[in-house]
Amino acid sequence: MPWRRVATAAAGGVAVLALLYLAARETPVFAVRDIEVTGGTPALQRAVEAAARPARGTSLVALDGAALIEELEALPTVRSATYDRAFPSTLRIFVRPELPLAVLRLGTDRWVLSERGRVIRSYVADPAERYPAFRLPARPNVRPGSFVTDAEATAVLGALASVPKHFPARIDKIKVDDGRLTMDLKAPWGSPRLQLGEAVDLRVKLAVAALLIRSLAADYRALVTYVDVSVPERSVVGTNPQVGG
Repeated sequence: MPWRRVATAAAGGVAVLALLYLAARETPVFAVRDIEVTGGTPALQRAVEAAARPARGTSLVALDGAALIEELEALPTVRSATYDRAFPSTLRIFVRPELPLAVLRLGTDRWVLSERGRVIRSYVADPAERYPAFRLPARPNVRPGSFVTDAEATAVLGALASVPKHFPARIDKIKVDDGRLTMDLKAPWGSPRLQLGEAVDLRVKLAVAALLIRSLAADYRALVTYVDVSVPERSVVGTNPQVGG
């Protein structure tokens, strides 16, 4: 019958494909010889290449991609990773790095955190790395790759992630007190405190603060001690008339 001939042909085709797949898994032609990493800094690329090095010699066909990605994303500096099999013998890896956002102070320890609250590495004071700092009570098991998920940390990191580009002052410190956010600013003209209030509408509040600070006359900025945008439509600028004479 025709359907039997079709079934026999299909079964034969499947068998041939299975044999070809097995051959591809075993042949050294498709063994990984080159690993190319794209994304992040050169240091991150070297770390990723080192983590993927055990894949050398493995057939691209037999490569366990899920295990590879899990290994790479376990690196504290890698936010996400993907890969591509570039036959015959190249493994291409694309990484998205964790971006430093703040320094967390836990007792005497200092940790660099990403926007997600992931601990990237310990922090050593460096003028080239002046991240906003905040403090939490000391706790165990904080190490590179772990996550800090406190509500206070989440509020702080969310606020920092909402700061517009080219904000007119550097954020030196940030804290949450009774649910209200405060930032200590640093600028050549002074060190005012920015009061954000509750952690809602932060992008709007920070955009208003940026516009407000830029609108201040240069000789007036030195008098400013705080900027309150807790209620953006009723923003307040506090001054100290004794500053600057």
